[in-house]
Amino acid sequence: MKYKILHLITRLDRGGSAFNTLDTCAYLIESGHRVVLVSGPTDDPDGIIKKYIDDHQIPWIVIPQIQRSINPFKEMIALLKLCSFIKKHRFDIVHTHTSKAGILGRFAAWLSRVPIIIHTPHGHIFYGYFSRLVTQVFIMIEKVAALVSDKIITLTHQGKEEHIRFHIADPDKFVPIYSGINIPEFKRSKDDQLMDVRKTLDIPPQAPVIGTITRLVPIKGIEHLVEAVPTLLVDYPELRVLLIGDGHLRGELEQLCEQLGVRDHIHFLGEQKKVVPFLKTMDVFVLSSINEGMGRCLLEALVCGIPAVATRVGGVPELVEHGNNGFLVPPGQPQPLARAISDILSDDELRQKMGQNAIEKVTIDFSVEVMVKKIEQLYHSSMDETSSATTDTPR
Repeated sequence: MKYKILHLITRLDRGGSAFNTLDTCAYLIESGHRVVLVSGPTDDPDGIIKKYIDDHQIPWIVIPQIQRSINPFKEMIALLKLCSFIKKHRFDIVHTHTSKAGILGRFAAWLSRVPIIIHTPHGHIFYGYFSRLVTQVFIMIEKVAALVSDKIITLTHQGKEEHIRFHIADPDKFVPIYSGINIPEFKRSKDDQLMDVRKTLDIPPQAPVIGTITRLVPIKGIEHLVEAVPTLLVDYPELRVLLIGDGHLRGELEQLCEQLGVRDHIHFLGEQKKVVPFLKTMDVFVLSSINEGMGRCLLEALVCGIPAVATRVGGVPELVEHGNNGFLVPPGQPQPLARAISDILSDDELRQKMGQNAIEKVTIDFSVEVMVKKIEQLYHSSMDETSSATTDTPR
């Protein structure tokens, strides 16, 4: 059976939640479902998101009042617009993504009597983002929003456990579905592209390279990676670090590099249209987050055969198996981070073995096709449960 589905996300940017949502919409359309995507304003300076939407013919509506910042007036307007839009198009399913869109979209869908309401939080904000008081307010709102949700998709099993631990809803409301990526796209890469990265950045041929893809914001803990570099330079004086991504902490991080005397070893590369050549130039991928739902960038690195050193937070341990395809370290501690990176850089055989294990791990469990198939199955089962409940209800 094919459905009319609204997907709603707070904003479309270069983050994992946006591309997870876009991939889901594209594959559902390919499967014959009628899909509409609604978002707040988009952060798309190089047009990659617009091109993806055009290439996959995804109907896309922007509601300007849907924003990450808190503004009750704009949120009320957004809620009213969503209610009007949902009632007009009579969707079978409303599937929301991320926190703000998840709150507004689920209540709008409930008020509009949509049969099935699904939410994917793409992580959570239960720690690491706000003060304790603000966090408690968000937890309370999430509990209320969960009451009008048929199912909540967590990106990992750990994500489900954390939602349960904070009493967001009963266990049977949560369905773990791994976020998938387009694996063939990340396996295609030419050797000359890899050489171009070293030539463009003036990296010596034998210099070890580590790096990450991330937003330069506090929750990503990039300062701890920068603080690990002086220790690594003792044994690897030619080491280079590639930081792909941007954010409001860039200036502070550049100042930290200057203070530590490592500025010449760290490349701030900003947003990049094509990340595979940079990934395949790395010997080790580093994820230093304080909190992380799963980490799409981590998936991308692993499918490229790059071993990872990552913090043991959120659902990351379901991707990085300690000692198998990388190492796990505690968050917020530069020295364990430096030791784990050094352990991989110092052992070519270990690095190659971990790289191969990384490819095998991701190929089996984390393709976008598997992800969307499971989401589609969830739609069917939820619709069946709703139909059964309606049939069983006395008239």
